[in-house]
Amino acid sequence: MRGATGYWRNPILWLSAVLLALNCAIAWPLFHVEYLSQTGSVEAVFIAYARFARDHWPDLGWCPFWFAGLPFQNAYVPALHLTVAAFSYLAHCSAASAFHRVAACLYCLGPVTLFWMACRLTRSAGWSFCAALVYSLLSPSAFLVPAIHADLGSLFWDQRLHAMITYGDDPHVVSLTLLPLAILAIDWALAKRRPIFCVAAALALAAVPLTNWPGAIVLAYAAIAYALSLPSPGRWKSWARMIGMAVLAYAMAVPWMPPSTILTTEAAVASQDAANRFGLHHLLYFAAVAALAWILLRVSGNSPGYLRFFLLFFVFMAAITLSWYWLGITLLAQPNRFHLAMEMGLALSFVFGVRVMVVRHARLRGAVTGLFVIACVFQVVQYVSYARRLIHGIDITRTSEYKTAIWFDRHMHDSRVMVPGSTTFWLNVFTDTPQLEGCCLQSVRTPTVPIAIYGIDTDLTAEHRAFENSLLWLKALGVRAVAVSGPRSTEVYKPFYHPGKFAGRLRELWRDQDDVIYEIPWRYYSLAHAIEPRDLPARAPANGVDSEPLVPYVAAIDRPDAPDLSVRWPDDATVVIRGELKQDQIVSVQENAHPGWHAAVDGVPRRVFADKLGFLAVEPRCSGACTIELHYDGGIEASAAKWISRAALIGSLLWVLLGFRRLTGSHKRA
Repeated sequence: MRGATGYWRNPILWLSAVLLALNCAIAWPLFHVEYLSQTGSVEAVFIAYARFARDHWPDLGWCPFWFAGLPFQNAYVPALHLTVAAFSYLAHCSAASAFHRVAACLYCLGPVTLFWMACRLTRSAGWSFCAALVYSLLSPSAFLVPAIHADLGSLFWDQRLHAMITYGDDPHVVSLTLLPLAILAIDWALAKRRPIFCVAAALALAAVPLTNWPGAIVLAYAAIAYALSLPSPGRWKSWARMIGMAVLAYAMAVPWMPPSTILTTEAAVASQDAANRFGLHHLLYFAAVAALAWILLRVSGNSPGYLRFFLLFFVFMAAITLSWYWLGITLLAQPNRFHLAMEMGLALSFVFGVRVMVVRHARLRGAVTGLFVIACVFQVVQYVSYARRLIHGIDITRTSEYKTAIWFDRHMHDSRVMVPGSTTFWLNVFTDTPQLEGCCLQSVRTPTVPIAIYGIDTDLTAEHRAFENSLLWLKALGVRAVAVSGPRSTEVYKPFYHPGKFAGRLRELWRDQDDVIYEIPWRYYSLAHAIEPRDLPARAPANGVDSEPLVPYVAAIDRPDAPDLSVRWPDDATVVIRGELKQDQIVSVQENAHPGWHAAVDGVPRRVFADKLGFLAVEPRCSGACTIELHYDGGIEASAAKWISRAALIGSLLWVLLGFRRLTGSHKRA
């Protein structure tokens, strides 16, 4: 009993419980909501991802319902969504309910994991608890950046919760919950130098990028700050061990984030804004940040290593965030998303900076403690009231997004459709109906679909050919129907500049007040078309109104004497096409091409390649009744990634077992 009593008296345990209870009190409404009133939030995409994973597991190679198809790992890194899918399945609740419960839980754990890391590094449970309280109850970015203050609405409201509820940035907040665990695991591994701790550190490192890409960048800077703060004796060996743990982490995670996905994401993000493209001027920016870090290390040479780490981490995150907000300088893409990590670094630096001051001036302890308690009580009231003002559920069945999704699910379940704005987020929460858009732009391997969507939505420079241009694109991309939201629709974004351009020119299939679905005229709707090789697009369109390359292609797939080809998906990675073909015809399949697609006719491999639109084209070389089977296996890269991951996991397990055996043997000899 004395051992159990001592365990419960452990300050780390009960201080963790206090932090958890405090954050649960703040986020309590989030545990009980299914659908939030913020229907314009991108969180619906993550719910759709989790719902798809739950319903289709383990068939997660190809994701057919976004952007004309893409590899599942390109849709979004999967850790949070697979966790939500598993919880939804085990708890027998909707994906939306599971998502909010998991997100709420990990929100509440964020300050707890920060407390654990700080406690490990500083050996001070009390001051680490204060730092975790500051992180729980204050959003200093609102004090530093007027734009953040204006967006949040108050200096004293909860920026972490605001980012989750208003913008759906739950994966980023979750990655910041996991980040302190990764640093904690690294510190343990360097101290213990045993296989089990090194493998645990690798797993903790892998969990962060598998949750969120910006979180991976934050982790990289945190690891650099930690490495630079290590004491000089043995520093190089520690750095080598850290690099080894990072390599092992990537080897474990590589099937979900292979090189092609990383390169695709980087290229797509760079193309979204010219400021995101790396140039020589970035070398000057990073040199300035490196010089600032060097000066900080020199000035704080006599300070504890943990304080140097906290200060360096804050400087790195502040450089990314404040350079953009204050100076208009983009160090990294999406710099506005790093303010939450800056707040983490600032909370740690501020509290342990105050600790140094209080230790030197003990008479200040009472005043500092009193002010801190008053501020915490005030902020608890502010945060709790803000959360209850922010978090509200709705009846999703009354929204345009839900009604449109259900109509498509009942009438065009297997046909590609185009839907507007926030409906693109919500469509696949309720149905597997494939859509032209979806999430996320940084995942798309070919620019054809994004530029087409932009052209259809905006009609910029299309002038009097807006309808004709849009119709060409919709047919070229295999769309069977298009939904349009008018000014009075509950759909949030209203992306169509000219929502009336289809009225009277396309057949109206469904209307609910200001929401309309129009049918695209097809002689025979299919995503596979038998055409002559010369009918393939001769070049890629330059922009959304450059429809000239589409004209002969659309004419060929619309030809009255073209054979009718049926398309069936036995599973998400297999397409079966049947119909009458001529010997020299090409079969154009309006699904995104990828090296992982392979074609066969009656079991005999056939050539499959990407056309100028980025879609699949097959040379079946058969005449009469033909059956073409397309199968996606991810290609050589996916196969290699799986073997690397398996080898890393099995090797890690053997290494841990060998370490236990050696440890047991040494104890016996002793």
